[in-house]
Amino acid sequence: MKGHHKHLIGYIFISFFWLFFAVFFNTNTIYASEPAGLPIKDYLSVYDPVVVNPDNGTNLFKTNSAQFLNTDTGQLTDGSGSTESSGILEKTINTNMGTYGALWSNEKNRWDLSQKQSISAWLYFGPYDNNPLANGDGLAFVLQNDIRKGQAMGTGLQGLGVYGWDLTHIDDTVKPATPNIIANTSIRNSVALEFDTNLNKVTDDASPTELHYKKGILGIKSDQYFTSHAFDSTVMDAGNPSDFFGIPSGELLPNSYLGPKIYTETMDNAGSGHIAFTLPGTPYSYFVNIFSDPPSNYSKNRVSTTLGQFHANPQKAQLTNDDDYFGNLVSWHHVTITWEPNEDLTAGTLSYVYNDKDENGITNNNKSTNEYFRRVESSIKVPMSTFNLYNNYNVYWGFTGSNSNYGQDSDDDDPNKVYDKYVKLETLPDSPNPIANSSITDNTLNKTITDQSTDIDVNSSDSVDLNYEIRHAKDDDTKSNSAILPDSQKPSWKDIVAAIQIPDMETYLDFRQEDSPNTPGQKRIGYIEYQDGTQDDLLVSDVSLTSGQAESTSNRVDINSRLINKKLSKDLDNADNKITNIKIFGTAINKDLKDHLVQKAPAYFNGSNAIISTSSPEFNIRYEKNWSLMAKGLEENYTLRFQQENPNITLPIELSYNPEQKFVPGDELLVDINIDNDKKIQSKINVTGNDTTEKIEIPINETIFDSASDFWNTFSLEKNNPHRIEITVTDKDSKVSNNVQFYVEVVPNKVLEVDASKSISFKDINYSSKADYIHRKDDGYVKVTSRNNPWQLRTRVVTPLTKSGDNEQFAGSLLYIDDDQRSALNDSPTLIEEDNHSYPEETETMISDSWKDDTGLILKQTGLNEAGKYTGVLEWSLADADIN
Repeated sequence: MKGHHKHLIGYIFISFFWLFFAVFFNTNTIYASEPAGLPIKDYLSVYDPVVVNPDNGTNLFKTNSAQFLNTDTGQLTDGSGSTESSGILEKTINTNMGTYGALWSNEKNRWDLSQKQSISAWLYFGPYDNNPLANGDGLAFVLQNDIRKGQAMGTGLQGLGVYGWDLTHIDDTVKPATPNIIANTSIRNSVALEFDTNLNKVTDDASPTELHYKKGILGIKSDQYFTSHAFDSTVMDAGNPSDFFGIPSGELLPNSYLGPKIYTETMDNAGSGHIAFTLPGTPYSYFVNIFSDPPSNYSKNRVSTTLGQFHANPQKAQLTNDDDYFGNLVSWHHVTITWEPNEDLTAGTLSYVYNDKDENGITNNNKSTNEYFRRVESSIKVPMSTFNLYNNYNVYWGFTGSNSNYGQDSDDDDPNKVYDKYVKLETLPDSPNPIANSSITDNTLNKTITDQSTDIDVNSSDSVDLNYEIRHAKDDDTKSNSAILPDSQKPSWKDIVAAIQIPDMETYLDFRQEDSPNTPGQKRIGYIEYQDGTQDDLLVSDVSLTSGQAESTSNRVDINSRLINKKLSKDLDNADNKITNIKIFGTAINKDLKDHLVQKAPAYFNGSNAIISTSSPEFNIRYEKNWSLMAKGLEENYTLRFQQENPNITLPIELSYNPEQKFVPGDELLVDINIDNDKKIQSKINVTGNDTTEKIEIPINETIFDSASDFWNTFSLEKNNPHRIEITVTDKDSKVSNNVQFYVEVVPNKVLEVDASKSISFKDINYSSKADYIHRKDDGYVKVTSRNNPWQLRTRVVTPLTKSGDNEQFAGSLLYIDDDQRSALNDSPTLIEEDNHSYPEETETMISDSWKDDTGLILKQTGLNEAGKYTGVLEWSLADADIN
């Protein structure tokens, strides 16, 4: 079933986004599931380029193929181009040029290098084709201060619309390009972040491509121009760092290598592309490779040199279509690009994160080198001198791109056509920089689940809320003397529309409804709450149903998903409404016979000047348990001495399930303790065994109370004594046991006890015996136990010695003799012994240990007694001593 759920979620996403974007965006799109973008025409423009010719020829790259495909999509290329020719007798033919274009920021939307700036965008490169030319050549994000401003343009093919032309001019003499020529035909005073889908390297089967020639009446070619396709060269000394070639420090970006190859880390098999930082406008970026043994095709065309390019921090990347974790198609790739200047404004750090989220807005943290949909990120320090700034720090920003000539002059039905490059904008340099977070609250279990949670379990039928928090900016309002403004100074985030997919709706999650406090008579399924406490209701009418299908391993099943679509009534800013919270009421449902993992579901917040997204965290709905938890107290009554040191009562409980099942070691049990229905305490215990019964011991001691005085106020001598303790146990599945009761009697913290043997016998005498004293046959024993209590021991005769059968009393009396006194015992208590000490520990005094043959209990005979057995009853009593 795991595989089934993967496919299920994937199809939910596709169906969701079809609806979502049909709501917000132009339907003239590349794919129905493409993500949303800002109205790109409001921020970027297509300009006619100002063409710079090289010293030894004509720059053939003169056009700008960029256009706006629709409201939110910029198209940088326009197919593979076509062959152009002019003239009658002598034809001038331009061919194999591909298409190339640039989209530049408007004058009012430039990039301020003195401030933290960032953009986020969606990039499209097309599906992977086994022929790299079909995916070539790529696109670039560029910051530039070229004197041509928005009319700046580089060259096509491997030039990506930003680099110069590595022209090779062949007439009577080979005139190869030089680094200066290439730099002059590039976009000057710039830094580029290239997304290169074609590895341009020197090989036998990639000979120089002819771009221009003249053809006379006899068909003889002349005045030929070529490109060597060698910026990503892997020949000669390619792969070495810039200092290997003697390039002065600071002329190139740090960590620059010739070609996208770093020693043993080759890009030869880079799949569908690489990402790197470059400096397009400096001659040092281009290096002449002189062939000692040129490839055969190069030799035929009499080319003895090529020009490689230096790349900084090159990274492999899957630029063409990809698959996500569930095997779903990823056509659009998200990138976040950030600029952060130094405090002294001498340099700035340019960073990017590519594939930081998928098309559904779900964060991607996969950085593995060989796994699906890989996240790629890097940064570079760029000197401010790169831009040759004048009076301010504002530069142009935008995207350039180019296609190869593959499939040129073919019909649209030709499968050998190239794939165009597209871009959508999500945030802008001066946009607000909002952030979004999400969580799930299980009201039943009283816990919150986030992406960082390790405990993501909820139970079927639990009350669960989906929570979303959106902020105008992160909390960076600290005051400083810095000229760099915090994100909170950015403009308000305006006209926000929330589009929230409910995960696994409605098979595993259903809406709860409550009466609206804002609109009497209305039922709501959630609300949007602003910082001032006001709310917008989320009503059933704000929910739409989307449909789709999902595949399991054996069949295709229909699924339904639900989308909440609501415009916020307030903008977000840094004053009155910094934070807005959205809560959606739900109930977890799982009628399966096993747990169900609910996958993340996207939530988009689309403003007129920024778009952000987040996703609900994963959570696991345990399957419904149809058993009960039984608890049995193994003892019931306990005694506690008032204010004794380190008081502790251990209450043993035996747990079992009905119907019978085994416990799982490590599972947590929640113990609720209720003392006299007045004091309530919670404690946690872990299961230790894996049997059908689990014995636990609940310690009741000072440590679980607020203080020792709190303990003794609870276990008082004066009230509720004996005290009743009620205990219930809840397992990890929220199964609550029956109530188990225990009783605790609190007694004063003293001990005063007397214990005596049940009988003491005296020696036999003859009928005619005239002995005065009859001694004991056995001593028996008399013992006093005391603690914190002086005492006095007394005894009295309850029943005189009487002969069995005829009630004839014994002629004589019972004496108690010690070294100090001789006492005749009668029915009045006689003091036998006392101890005025108060012992802190429990102390035993064995009174009978001091008895001798003629001391202790002695029987005195005062006359003749008839034969027979005489018995009587003697009572020992113990009382507090009057120590005064």
